[in-house]
Amino acid sequence: MAGVAPLTKQELASKLVQEIAKKGDEIPEVFFRKDGFPEAIDAPDLWRGDLLIDFSLLSSYSEPELAKLRSALSKWGCFQVINHGIEVSFLEELIEISKQFFALPLEEKLGYSAADDIYQGYGTDAAYSGSQTRNWNDRLFLFLHPKEKLRLECWPQKPDKFREMIEEYSKKISSVNKALCKAMSRSLGLEENCLEFGKHGPAIARFNIYPRCPCPERILGTKAHTDNVMVTYLLPEVEGLQILNDGQWYKVSFIPGALFINFGELGEAFTNGVFKSAVHRVSANSTKDRISAVMFFNPDDDEVEPLKELISADQPQLYRKFSMKEYSPKIYDSFRLGIRALDAFQV
Repeated sequence: MAGVAPLTKQELASKLVQEIAKKGDEIPEVFFRKDGFPEAIDAPDLWRGDLLIDFSLLSSYSEPELAKLRSALSKWGCFQVINHGIEVSFLEELIEISKQFFALPLEEKLGYSAADDIYQGYGTDAAYSGSQTRNWNDRLFLFLHPKEKLRLECWPQKPDKFREMIEEYSKKISSVNKALCKAMSRSLGLEENCLEFGKHGPAIARFNIYPRCPCPERILGTKAHTDNVMVTYLLPEVEGLQILNDGQWYKVSFIPGALFINFGELGEAFTNGVFKSAVHRVSANSTKDRISAVMFFNPDDDEVEPLKELISADQPQLYRKFSMKEYSPKIYDSFRLGIRALDAFQV
């Protein structure tokens, strides 16, 4: 990927946010957003109303719930889902075991880094940040599918149950994703297999830690961006996610046990812009660390183009057909510059 320089383990160790946070107020200037950033407002009723989807009703193809799903994705590109069938106790255990991983000694965690691949293993986004303002987080990236892309040397052996939990979480989320794809298709008036993805395409897990930050008013956990995938499933422990809509930032009020779902750029391309890709960011927290577990799903095919059923005189084609080989190299520059990779393929 252009612009990415491999880091040695010693270089990586010096850039890890967890290590920097231990120094207290000695925060490097590269983290500070000199122009600041607009504040987000609270809107708890929104996340418990229009943007709260009952998965059990989707599974039974409730017309009101399908209409609610379409509205959420068309206007916001995101929603929370409850009654998804994954036990709350399992989700709590996954967060706890993620905490245990990030609490391991530095040298042990560095053993799971991959200097030649920024999308595998333990590290920080500094690996490809260059001179841009940095995000306040470290992460563990793991390819789950296809099998030939797995690098098991990056999969933690500790905590003892971590590998087992990740594999089980992948199965559970994949099951939810399969049903959600059908519901999204039906909400658009399409055959239920029209938006099927995640069966053969790349699936990636990302575990994040956002260490306690002494200057949350000047630093972001993750800057504003859209996801370069079909769909993202987020399991947070502490609030901090914020969504941009019509020029206003909104704080997300999480419901315990719910999953938060972001629609990605590739999903927007497939739906010809009917469903939006959510612009989001993560705030820093001055009182506690924030842990999250994320699953990304990508298309099963190597080529992306809007569904013909969603192109009409009223909804002309917005994006040309493109390949993942064309799209992938644009991801780095789009994140660095704060723009959307998808916009390069507008008609």
